[in-house]
Amino acid sequence: MQLTVQRPRTISGDVAARLEKHIAEDLAPGDRLPPERELCTAFGVSRATLREALRALEDRRLIERRPGRGTVVLAASETPLQLNFAAFGDQVDDHVGQVSELRRIVEPQVAELAARRATDLDLAALDAILRESHAGLTAEESLRLDVEFHRRLAVATGNPLLVGVCEAMNNLVHEVRLRSHWAREGRRNSIEGHRRLYTALAAHDPAAARAVMDAHLAEVGELIDKLDELPRSEPETR
Repeated sequence: MQLTVQRPRTISGDVAARLEKHIAEDLAPGDRLPPERELCTAFGVSRATLREALRALEDRRLIERRPGRGTVVLAASETPLQLNFAAFGDQVDDHVGQVSELRRIVEPQVAELAARRATDLDLAALDAILRESHAGLTAEESLRLDVEFHRRLAVATGNPLLVGVCEAMNNLVHEVRLRSHWAREGRRNSIEGHRRLYTALAAHDPAAARAVMDAHLAEVGELIDKLDELPRSEPETR
């Protein structure tokens, strides 16, 4: 099924998301961003738009603008909650049902809060993940984007504790989720569910976001229940 994704976002949000990615991938704490004039030229935007994007990054404590010193990259703040489910050890498969149950409790609330609180930066970042997602990905690439989409949803709540919980759940069932992405049905389920979630978030509709996440996780659960029956498939050509 082909879904149309509505993308009501601002130019400043897109610029902020691109700068955030540049900071994460190319810069280190203490590095400076280029001067505003250079950034305006690089992105093809006005100074007002650029400054709005920089304010969004400041609000997330990713950068700090210092008079006379320019814009400096800040060190990533540690998540206050560090959960470790490693005690499950080699018995992870025995606990998949428990983790699925935990996800069904936590993630709909995450989606609801994200729909209430998501900024233009959050929407642009989620949109960028969706634009990378397609049926031609390998299982590893598809899972990476799946995990990053759910992590960005948690970030959009503005609550780092929820980010820690979601990351811990992702780590625990990584191998099982990877197996689900081996199957074409699993990759499609991930992409279509995320598109529906994005649409609810972009509309800032908390009830819809919760309902969509409930449905998405139910589909994931059904898929995991029949993993042994699903053939491993190659990525589709675009």
